[in-house]
Amino acid sequence: MSKILVSYTSMTGHNESIAQHLEEYLKGKGQDVTLEQLVDSDAYDLPEYDAIIIVSYTYHDGDLPDEALDFYEDLKDVDLDRTKFAVAGSSSKGHVHYGRAVDYFTMQLNSSNGDQAADSVKINQEPDEDDFKRVDQLADYVIDSLK
Repeated sequence: MSKILVSYTSMTGHNESIAQHLEEYLKGKGQDVTLEQLVDSDAYDLPEYDAIIIVSYTYHDGDLPDEALDFYEDLKDVDLDRTKFAVAGSSSKGHVHYGRAVDYFTMQLNSSNGDQAADSVKINQEPDEDDFKRVDQLADYVIDSLK
């Protein structure tokens, strides 16, 4: 059984729903899952996990959410030592910087020596059945990367 952190930030509830879905799905696959809000996560603890999945919305003009800034800045000082990771997030295609926070987290986790287990998943607004299938696929890739 692998130890997986699902850490999220949510304004509208869409990303919380994605994170909760991931928790349920991963537990159903026999994984040891910790679900917490990003503001409560400590980037320095990430190497203790076998894998991490970040779920974040994109704020305003392509910005990271305020509650994710400390975590993101701390990531720059963390060596993930090849910890597996994946990133997902809900945003609005109506914004010019659609899902930019997902891109920022993906780049920073790679820069912090993480090992990307799945392509990032961007979801337009509220997730639907097809979006949750893509999230399940992301989770499956993470699990497979840990074998």
